Amino acid sequence: MTVGTAAPQVTLPHGGQLRGLWDHGVRVFRGVPYALAPRGALRFVAPAPALPWSGLRDATTFAPMAPQLARTAKADAPMLGGQDCLAVNVWAPPAAPGAGLPVLVWVHGGGFFRGSASEPLYDGASFARQGLVFVSLQYRLGMDGFMHFEGEDDGAPANRGLLDQIAALQWVQDHVQAWGGDPTQVTVFGQSAGAGALACLLGMPASRGLFQRVILQSPSVACQTLDEAAAVRRAVAALVGVAPSRTTLASAPIGSVLHAVHRLAADPSLRVRHGIGGRNFFPLRPVVDGRVLAAPPLQAMRQQWRARPPDLQVLVGSNVDEMRLYHVPGGAIDRVSEAQVLAFAQDVGLPTEAVRACRALLPAAQQTPGELLSALQSDFYYRVPAQRIAALASEWAQSAHRYEFAWASPQWRGRLGAAHAVELPFVFGNLHPAQGQEFTGAAPPAALAQAMHQSWASFARRGDPGWARHEGTMPWLQHFNSASRCEIHSEPTRFNLWRGIL
Repeated sequence: MTVGTAAPQVTLPHGGQLRGLWDHGVRVFRGVPYALAPRGALRFVAPAPALPWSGLRDATTFAPMAPQLARTAKADAPMLGGQDCLAVNVWAPPAAPGAGLPVLVWVHGGGFFRGSASEPLYDGASFARQGLVFVSLQYRLGMDGFMHFEGEDDGAPANRGLLDQIAALQWVQDHVQAWGGDPTQVTVFGQSAGAGALACLLGMPASRGLFQRVILQSPSVACQTLDEAAAVRRAVAALVGVAPSRTTLASAPIGSVLHAVHRLAADPSLRVRHGIGGRNFFPLRPVVDGRVLAAPPLQAMRQQWRARPPDLQVLVGSNVDEMRLYHVPGGAIDRVSEAQVLAFAQDVGLPTEAVRACRALLPAAQQTPGELLSALQSDFYYRVPAQRIAALASEWAQSAHRYEFAWASPQWRGRLGAAHAVELPFVFGNLHPAQGQEFTGAAPPAALAQAMHQSWASFARRGDPGWARHEGTMPWLQHFNSASRCEIHSEPTRFNLWRGIL
């Protein structure tokens, strides 16, 4: 297939055609439905496949994002997005159907209650120019995707957002050949909640065979127990002013529910008043319900992989200063009290002596309560889970590679550091969108972007990002910084503090 002036088209295997657009030699198809819109009677059920169509369908505009509020929404902020959100976007080089191109599938983050696949930062054209078919997917968020309705599994299964992702990956298996993609060479990758969702999928038998490689960037694996999920349901209902049942919450205005979730996410003291512990940083998350998610991700992976080692290649890593994204902007890091540090430690089961040990391991200038809380939360939510997944993959998976992102952003007077999400513009090779420059500043190092972008593309092609594997006796780790290097890694002593907890 060659680039022409006419809009690109593809014919899907089960009938119907799509018309996309050209973007500097890349074919782009937006807003392609993989499931029926989850509205009305379908709002809380498992995803149902999208109906086929005849004729030519326009695919030049993104589907709405899942219903949410803007990150900085005020009390009267309007709802963004819509329920017709279960769609994928495809970026592909010129190629004939069945060309056998590797496929890269992106799962966005956002704390399980915000975010979308249409954000400019997640534009997949740079990956398509490297000969990959790039797919980004959307899934239900917030109450619609992750609130657990006790005793109503048949009408509202748990973890609907995870079921959406399974459905989207099945859609990729059935349809990606139309763009020249190879369904036996699928790499799925995500960051933050997206990586946490994929960590859940890795322990779910339903995901077997849907992808052969996985990249987990800052995987957040903390899930809710049934009791925690019930506390969140009661809290949201109380803030909305209705009973905590599926029927009453479904009848409430969507905007009211979104504002309740947003308030709980933004205000730790409000979460405490409603009985929501500090173990879960955001109020809605996957829940260990015993059916969709049989066990917490690390435990489920261990059980599933030990019983049946996966034919899977894993790339996983984290950033050095993860939680600075949440504590530095706005100056919260300077307002943290010792009581808040100890309350978090108690919520996650970390002994007081371990808190003291962690503080002693930090540089003198970073032993304030805010710096200590940021370090503890960085380790608990992201850094130690990444290490644990790498260890499990090195033992049971086909291969494991691990990285650490350490480039210190100059933003917020240099205090942001290598915070959560700062690596995203480098991974995507998209250094110019305003969203990315909020993380990196106006002059991020192009060489670092080239190195990370090429490594991710190489892993999607061959399962080899360009550095040595992370193995039991040789735990190689790639450090991404202005001067990157790969070395046999000695785990930070403070990681040992989490043994028996993570």
